[in-house]
Amino acid sequence: MPRATWRIRRAAVVVACYAVLLIVGAGASADNGPHVQGQGLVPDTCAVCHRVHTARAPHLLRTPETDLCYTCHGAAAAGASTDVLDGVGYSSAERTGKPGALRGGGFKYALIDSAASSGQSSGGSDPGGVVPVLASGAPVTSAHSVDASSQIAWGNGPISAEANYGKAISMSCGSCHDPHGNGNYRILRPMPLESGAESGVTIPDAVTKVYTTTNYWDVEDQYAPALITDISAWCATCHTRYLSSTSYTESGDAVFTNRHITSQTTQGSANCIQCHVAHGSNASVEEGLSTGVHSPQGVAAGPGSRLLRIDDKGTCRMCHVEE
Repeated sequence: MPRATWRIRRAAVVVACYAVLLIVGAGASADNGPHVQGQGLVPDTCAVCHRVHTARAPHLLRTPETDLCYTCHGAAAAGASTDVLDGVGYSSAERTGKPGALRGGGFKYALIDSAASSGQSSGGSDPGGVVPVLASGAPVTSAHSVDASSQIAWGNGPISAEANYGKAISMSCGSCHDPHGNGNYRILRPMPLESGAESGVTIPDAVTKVYTTTNYWDVEDQYAPALITDISAWCATCHTRYLSSTSYTESGDAVFTNRHITSQTTQGSANCIQCHVAHGSNASVEEGLSTGVHSPQGVAAGPGSRLLRIDDKGTCRMCHVEE
């Protein structure tokens, strides 16, 4: 065999093996598989999501973005271990075995036992609070939008002496996550699309991926020690005026005037994800005083849970309990 021909065949074998590895890897969790930065330009991997001449959605996507994400991360899929619709995660992309509860809840169902929580000591210094996991999913009462509809990002923008509730933005899965991979925690974009932020926040990736939990009050990720340190600043790239390092101090804003501290960096303390889940919550607001808690624009709370982890604004009692 001529030497040049041998080299060509060897190169073809290497490329073919590399492509197979990438395709096998595509059946993995969100920041693995085809979403890893630097995978290389292998057509078979690109074709999982893109079509050159017959695309049905912007960016040459074969289907609209959210539907495309659900082909792997949906309830009926088997391309990833995370089912973000039902709020459950499996041990493998084949989804065998009993599912666990996704840390971020789900967009349609969640497994947050929001009615059964144990309070902490006053001041939130004890990280031992518990929000258990349900045996089966309950319909969510609030969720971040992923259908590209326009939603108000409450508190988006600078401090304003005139009433300004925030900017309406169009949200989908790719608003927060980078489908091509970026090496960040949960492939989060440093700045969500349309956030209008002037600078981004990079959260280092977890060395080991753990997507499920047995306690929704435990928000720490032992494999990503910078998560709680950085997550509030990341959330504030959209919800700018919610971020505060102090409580009870007037901000100068006409709407978000006095704000609870949100910048603490330890488990069990005041930060965005200690109170809220990222995708969707099944917590409820029953008839009572909690229904009088309105949105910044004055809309009654109703059954909506504002992504909180506990019923009836019970999140407050996890830190502020009676002595």
